[in-house]
Amino acid sequence: MNFLRKRFTYANVMSSIAVFLVLGGGAAYAAKKIGSNQLKPNSVTTAKIKKNAVTSAKIKKNAVTGAKVKDGSLTGADINLSSLGTVPSAASVETVRTFSAGASKGQLVSLVKTSTFELMGFCDPNDEAFPPGIEGTEAERTGTVYVIYNRSSAPAFADTDDADSYNLGLNKGVGFNYQDNGDGGMAMSTDGHFLALSAFANLVSDTSYEGVPNPGDNYPFSTDCHFAGAALVG
Repeated sequence: MNFLRKRFTYANVMSSIAVFLVLGGGAAYAAKKIGSNQLKPNSVTTAKIKKNAVTSAKIKKNAVTGAKVKDGSLTGADINLSSLGTVPSAASVETVRTFSAGASKGQLVSLVKTSTFELMGFCDPNDEAFPPGIEGTEAERTGTVYVIYNRSSAPAFADTDDADSYNLGLNKGVGFNYQDNGDGGMAMSTDGHFLALSAFANLVSDTSYEGVPNPGDNYPFSTDCHFAGAALVG
């Protein structure tokens, strides 16, 4: 004890306290000065990050790219629908529409209809009438014909092998004689919609025209007229 008392002086105590404060203060100072430059690359792992600790405010703008998003992880609830452009409607996509319909004498039947145009067939084996709303009165469009009608308020133009119109109004149509299976026609509105029927895309059961079956022949249609074929719409 005498030995310790001799060495346990005021100076020794104060110097020990000073060393303790210097070392402690240095450690605290060092802790305050540790930044990203003091971290070893790849040293902070996922396990070291507290759950929900990283908020949107901590993420750099444009830092998360599509490559960082798991495939199939985003749902409709995650997408701002108002930020998307207008999705084209099904009517604006090119589609082949097939048709097959019988008709009696004097009957007008609907074959293909879209929001803009309607293709109709008019059965007139004896060449006695014009279909309603047809533009012009050329003789070749009497009898059994196809008619493309504009069913929209948007102006349209039409061109067929038998007629044309460059200002096809609402419920107006252009016709083309299909008894010879050799005429075609198309129409397009000013808003881009169209309907087209190519030549040789149809069968017409009409015994009034040269080269078609006569009454009593083994023809597959039982009606006075039969319209069959395919149209391209969009």
